[in-house]
Amino acid sequence: MTHTPPPGDDQTPVPDYSRLWRLDGRVFLVLGAGQGIGRQTAHALSQAGARVVCVGRRAGPTEAVAREVGGTALMGDANNREDMQRIAAEVMQRFGRLDGLVDILGMPRVKPLVDFTDEDWNWQFDMSLRHAFLSLQIMGPLIGQAGGGAMVFVSSTSGKVISSDRAPYAASKAALQQLVNAAAIEFGPMKVRVNAVAPGLVLTPRVSTTIPADTLAQSAALYPLGEVGTPPQIASVILFLASAMSAHVNGQTLFAEGGVTGRSPTYATSSARPPRA
Repeated sequence: MTHTPPPGDDQTPVPDYSRLWRLDGRVFLVLGAGQGIGRQTAHALSQAGARVVCVGRRAGPTEAVAREVGGTALMGDANNREDMQRIAAEVMQRFGRLDGLVDILGMPRVKPLVDFTDEDWNWQFDMSLRHAFLSLQIMGPLIGQAGGGAMVFVSSTSGKVISSDRAPYAASKAALQQLVNAAAIEFGPMKVRVNAVAPGLVLTPRVSTTIPADTLAQSAALYPLGEVGTPPQIASVILFLASAMSAHVNGQTLFAEGGVTGRSPTYATSSARPPRA
């Protein structure tokens, strides 16, 4: 529903902004939906009206999230071409269309660059990039056939700023951001938007169990907001990029990191003071 203004200088119709985030009836794949950002994204898309297909390698968590959101669970390895082709065929058979995809997959292998083996290097780039390449190549045209839609990938602030012992991870995430940029140009004529979100440190279940509490507290102190991110905060940005709220956003990496990448290391240890009244 639009609002037509009375005669005046600006006659541009005003859209119903409260409806632009709705995804009613649209079919979305979520790769890595079983926990953390993926689980929250499945809920965000479902609450916006989308029919959510949860994809994962582990049946238990993937099926559990699918039940939570009233969606569908499909098992498969997103880095395997045959699995992705099978998933695409199952989606088309069940729903007859695909309107969007969110790819959550990725993790770092943390060690000094000089200690990386060839296997480590190949694993890291597969973990960051291969599933994105297959998603774009196999799922992107299907979204175009449905009349267009959105593809959202999860990158990292590591694609812009460097943490120690993560050089290949940083390189792979920077490559993912360039892949998103290039794919947006190629897929634009199909009305398929391709974007990424780059979180900083996010308090996912995996992070909570692998990083000591005192280290998390030290990290949070470096963030201008005084806290690291949470999965719902990242899922909210993903919903924005998946919906018509971002209809003219394409080929971008949106940094959702609490402002930490803007902090100069010169003042990183300075105590924060509130602005004067």
